[in-house]
Amino acid sequence: MIRRLRGELAWRGESVIEVLTGDGVGYEVSVPLGVAGRLPPEGSEVELHTVLVVRDDAFELFGFETPGDRELFQRLRVPSGVGPRLALAILGALRPERVVRAIRAKDHRTLQTVSGVGKKTAERIVIELSDKLDDLSDMRDDPVPGGGVAAAAVQALRGLGYPRSQSENAVSRALHGLAQGGGGAAGDADADPDMGAEELVRRALQHV
Repeated sequence: MIRRLRGELAWRGESVIEVLTGDGVGYEVSVPLGVAGRLPPEGSEVELHTVLVVRDDAFELFGFETPGDRELFQRLRVPSGVGPRLALAILGALRPERVVRAIRAKDHRTLQTVSGVGKKTAERIVIELSDKLDDLSDMRDDPVPGGGVAAAAVQALRGLGYPRSQSENAVSRALHGLAQGGGGAAGDADADPDMGAEELVRRALQHV
């Protein structure tokens, strides 16, 4: 199984990209809607967490920004009627943490906002997965500590091509270090009230 793929981003479409590895092999990878746009420019190195789906008539490679996203994709494929394409569509239409929250809350309506997910399919997803997602601890929608400057720093890191979870973790660690250095509480945005997003990004880059 191909669990991780690293190489040059040779081409990107809306939901399909090509990754050219060092040995000269180009892999076509299907990604959730929105992921391709968050990747760095063509010609840059990218790394994706992948799932290889083998069918009678084709081999398909699916790529994700984090191991948690990949695992959620695997769980979504389990319920009857949800194949890899529909699972990918769900992760492209809804943020992963929102998918987890909807399933845990047995919120069928949120799942039904995804094209291709009808009432019965949404119900099956909830019934089969509502008690099977507790280990996905990284699927949270918690606000980034530090307010507007931290949020701007996270957005800047994502613009550089880093996944959301990695960007938020780096900013949180940078804020934690500032707070400890200044004697404040961990994550206190007032550790350096004059710090702007640019400086916070510079410090956060030391943690990615």
